[in-house]
Amino acid sequence: IQILSLLLLSALFLGGVERPNIIVIVADDLGYGDLGFTGHPKIKTPHLDQLAKGGATFTHFYSPAQVCSPSRAATMTGKMPHRHGIYSFIGGSSGSLVHLPKSEVTIPQLLRKNGYQTAIIGKWHCSLIGVQIARQKAKINDIPSMDHYGFDYWFCSDDNAKIRNKPGWIRNGKNEGAQPGLAADIVGSEAIHWLTKERTPEKPFIQFVHFYEPHWYVDAPETITQKYFGKATQNKNEAIYFAAVTNMDRQIGNIHRTLKQLGLEENTAIFFTSDHGPSSLGTGKKDRNYGTTSPYRGHKYGLWDGSVHTPGLVHWPAKIQSNTVIATPTGGIDWLPTICEITETPIPKGLELDGQSHLPLLLEKPFTREKPLQWHHYNTNFITSTNPNAVMRIDDHVICAFYAPETQLKRSSWNESHLSKVQNGKLLRFQLFNIINDPSQRTDLSQKEPARFNKLKTQLVAAHQEMQTQAMGWKGTTPIKKPVNKSLYLL
Repeated sequence: IQILSLLLLSALFLGGVERPNIIVIVADDLGYGDLGFTGHPKIKTPHLDQLAKGGATFTHFYSPAQVCSPSRAATMTGKMPHRHGIYSFIGGSSGSLVHLPKSEVTIPQLLRKNGYQTAIIGKWHCSLIGVQIARQKAKINDIPSMDHYGFDYWFCSDDNAKIRNKPGWIRNGKNEGAQPGLAADIVGSEAIHWLTKERTPEKPFIQFVHFYEPHWYVDAPETITQKYFGKATQNKNEAIYFAAVTNMDRQIGNIHRTLKQLGLEENTAIFFTSDHGPSSLGTGKKDRNYGTTSPYRGHKYGLWDGSVHTPGLVHWPAKIQSNTVIATPTGGIDWLPTICEITETPIPKGLELDGQSHLPLLLEKPFTREKPLQWHHYNTNFITSTNPNAVMRIDDHVICAFYAPETQLKRSSWNESHLSKVQNGKLLRFQLFNIINDPSQRTDLSQKEPARFNKLKTQLVAAHQEMQTQAMGWKGTTPIKKPVNKSLYLL
């Protein structure tokens, strides 16, 4: 019934129109409150503000996870992280062989089968491309290629931290080494290069433009930094953060201007978000982490609302009315089915997704979420702060659950030995919040609203149990096959 409804909606609203192009733009570590259209009092983002005004903005848009690799993998597949075994960032102590499993179905794979050109410029981080190439040369073909993941063209670097003179750029399997300048400028110019020089004009396309800013080490043009330093802030590092966001916005403006010049703006749907909330690793002389989740609580690595509550917009002049504001909770987990419906791309029969198309919301039509937005992570007590380990958003309320603090690890990276923690974590404490009335999540309503609390608690426990029976390691470890032990929970 759901598939039939989606087909009817597509036929009704998309029939007779040339298939739209898609550009998916993702920022890195950008906070919900870091943009002009989300209320930042000082950071200037005129181009994103223009896209927001001319399209649809989501006031309650969510990333699928609280850290980069699982969030990006979940967005590409429409499946929550535990179902493809990516729980934290890829690389470093988490292991360079971690990758999105070969069996997973991605957005570019599906659209390519439907006649779309596919490209990615910038951060990938669902595998390490350099490691894949090295192992392929050694005739160890255990990590899928970018072509297998669905990309006709790619220009990416596995270095996810260095912003100025970033090393390790790879274009279509060939190493191009370090590129001079700032990452945002490189990504922006390469995105335009593909649109103007590499793309086949006769075919529709999907282009992923994944910026590295404003991820640590934050860096920005000195000319923009000086506009903030002394006027918007007396802190040079904070000024650099502000300038990094503005510089990314400038590159997005360049891409948008190119679409206009090519006559593609009207029927190109531009999606924009961040991969999760901003980092809080430090705001000292070195770190320059000045992103804000205002008015929400939390940061990257946690599961408070601000950890996953991100800016979101879709600009598509051919179909979306200007100044459309969407308050219904939705998120990146929904992008695969949404983009497939927009492009009339079939979703394989039997493919089980955690997201669902929110095209009805973009067209101001009725929408009912079938599976609540939810997040589960065995290790969200990064360093010393206490964060929830399981969260579910239902209407205006957020139900949170916590593991015992002593079970948390001191580091955020993934190790295959952690799988037992995923599969056996114990929810010991619960809190309920009205996220509309209490965005900072300071007032626990569990005692004031016992009926609602018990109902949502039961739903969260059931979802967490389901997660634990499905959870797998990145090697494709078979999910545990055992009855759910309800004694793990204090019901």
